[in-house]
Amino acid sequence: MSLPPEYIAARSVLLDGLEALRDHLDHVILIGAQAVYLWAGEGDFSVSIMTTDADLALNAAELSPEPLIQDVLEKNGFITKAGGNPGQWIGPTGIALDLMVSEHQAGEGRRSARIPPHGKETARRGRGLAPALVDFETITLGALEQDDGRTCQVNVAGPAALIVAKCIKLKERLEDKDTNKRDRVKPKDALDILRLLRAVDLDRIADGFSRHQMDLAAAQESNEALTFLVAQSTTLTPTLPDLAEQAAAGDESAALSFTILVQELSNVLNSRS
Repeated sequence: MSLPPEYIAARSVLLDGLEALRDHLDHVILIGAQAVYLWAGEGDFSVSIMTTDADLALNAAELSPEPLIQDVLEKNGFITKAGGNPGQWIGPTGIALDLMVSEHQAGEGRRSARIPPHGKETARRGRGLAPALVDFETITLGALEQDDGRTCQVNVAGPAALIVAKCIKLKERLEDKDTNKRDRVKPKDALDILRLLRAVDLDRIADGFSRHQMDLAAAQESNEALTFLVAQSTTLTPTLPDLAEQAAAGDESAALSFTILVQELSNVLNSRS
């Protein structure tokens, strides 16, 4: 299955961003769909892997004060849109690079992360990111275009950290749908969880969840996500497996596989406690 041109372009803007942030790379972690696909590959789904942006988490507690992030991004052709989302940087080709900061490091505020001396619009705050700060691996990332030979060493959030981030996102959006009648739930997020569960050894995923317990903020979000994952996957009306099936173009095996793998992961984790 050939890769969608949007995904190839998103990888290119990710490399642009990493190059601009080269002085901060030790404290930058790749999250989101691009990180998921690095672990899971294309898989055996009929639905192609797909993303149209790039997402990076900043470890604000370790960031150097210089160079200023907004300055290096602007020097490399990234811009922010007036009235747009904090932390959303639009690359020269019009593709977004989103910079995120874990809620527990983001200071006061509602949307913007306050990480002085870096500007208040540099990054956006978000829940579910704390595990990625302690659960990541460094890999060599390459471009996907044949005539682009660039590579970069980058920290990539581990499978368990990515599952936590997806679960927290889905949990918040399902609650928002019930409370405010705003449907921002994306079935693709559930399919991304299934991609990880299918592709990565469950013991390796369990290792990540164990690693989260060594940090207070990571443990709190990890435990919340895991409780949600099990509760929404193994009941008589399993929300997450149904969403994964929707995103998999109605593949009925997706829902069953989701439920079984979550139960198996739960068993592995329980055997360690």
